[in-house]
Order: sequence, then C-alpha cells, then structure tokens
Amino acid sequence: MDSDHIMSVGHEFHDHIGYEAHGSQTQYILCLLVGGSLTMQHKEPITLQENMFTLVPAGIPHSLVDGENLEIRWVSFCPTCLGMNEQDPLMTPFRQVRLGAIPALELCKTRVSWTISLFTQLQRMMTNYQPSNAVVLKSLLNLLLYEVQQANQLPLLKQVRSNKVTAALDYIQLNYMHSISLKDVAKAVHTSPSYLATKVKAQTNYSVGQWIIKTRLTQACAKLLHTDKAINTIVYELGWGDTTHFIRQFKKTYGVTPASWRKQQRSE
Repeated sequence: MDSDHIMSVGHEFHDHIGYEAHGSQTQYILCLLVGGSLTMQHKEPITLQENMFTLVPAGIPHSLVDGENLEIRWVSFCPTCLGMNEQDPLMTPFRQVRLGAIPALELCKTRVSWTISLFTQLQRMMTNYQPSNAVVLKSLLNLLLYEVQQANQLPLLKQVRSNKVTAALDYIQLNYMHSISLKDVAKAVHTSPSYLATKVKAQTNYSVGQWIIKTRLTQACAKLLHTDKAINTIVYELGWGDTTHFIRQFKKTYGVTPASWRKQQRSE
C-alpha cells in the first residue's frame, strides 16, 4: 500500500491564507499551530492561536476562513491501516469532535518542544518510508495523540450541540452498518422522531438520514481506498440493501462512481 494512504506529515509556512472549503477527506487530520493565527468554520468561526491543536475526523466538513503568519505542523492518517478506530481511548478527541465538540485544544507550553519533536521524527520516517517501520510510526502517532488527549482535559473543549443530538450522532456512528432509520435513532435516545429531526437539522445542517448516509459513505471511501473488496461486498458490510442505490448516493456526493473514485485515488 502507498505510504501516503497510511500517513502524510507536513510542516508549512504561510504569510496569509484565504477561504478554503474541505469536506470529503478519508483520513483523520491533526494540526498544531506553532505560530500565527488561524480562523476555521465549525458551525461558527473558531480562532486558533499558537500552541493549539485542531483535529478533523474523516468525512467532517470544515473550512479555513483566514490565517496570518502561519507555521503549521500536521499529520493525516488512516486509522484502519494502523489497526485503530474511534473506539480506542487515544482517539477519543476525534470522536468528541465528530459528536459536536469544538476542534480546538490548547497545548501546555512545557509540552510544545516535545510535541514538535514527534512531528519532526514522523516526517523524517515518512520521507524514507519502509513498511517494516509501521509499528514505530504508530507508536510515534500514539505519543502525539496522547498529547492531544492531555490537552483535551482543558476547559477550552466544550459541546456545541445538545445532549440529545450528541447521543443521536453517537448512535449513528456505532450502528451505521445496520439498517437504521430516524425512528430507530429517536427511540435509542428516548425522544420523538419529529423533535429529533428538528434538533439535528438545526444544530448540524444535516437531516438524520443524511448523517446516516454521510457516515456510511465516509466508511465506504476508507474501504475502497484501503482494501480490494468488491463494491457489492462493501455495500453489504455498510448496511446498504441495494448496490444501485449506493452507487447513486456515492456519485451524488463525490461526482463519480465508487469504482472510478477508487481508481483516481490510487493513481494519485
């Protein structure tokens, strides 16, 4: 497998960046703002200052609004390739962001030099990637995620969604591979379908049905990119009962068929 599909690491400088919209990435992204100021859009604008982490789970739309005098360290990675998932303790901050937490965490100043050294070592290893180094790469990534988890304890991280909406999105994340509906989600979080539908739409800009489809499509992208499984097998594993319907939803979201998307991503 191409090393870029497992992990990519970067160190960037920007005098200024303008608006950029993102939202279909299949990898998880962790950034450390070493210097400067960066404004992101996450339901509402969030301004990051130096020594702050920002993290984006796979498939979560996000936008860069504005940035000045930036120095950024970043890593993007595929948890599946590394034998990880959002249920792992060190992945908890990503899970919280998916459920509505603000994706901005302050790193203790005494941990900055150590954290930068982890990014530096990861980048060196990826420059000369060897499959035999996968265990070491995962260990370095886990050390980074530990630093994020410690930052996660600071008061800066708070929920921007109601408890019912958070519980609903959590239920979808855990059960998307089954045939679930708005009624099932509402029953699981002990509220009425109409109330839940209104709250989810108001607080996330997506319907419950769209969240289910969106979660399945993100996982479908990961399976298309990181496995050689047939399309109909992926459809079955992700809870779709109809391959044609899956292909239609995939093309509506990404503009191409799943087979074409897989070919394009692998060629890149």
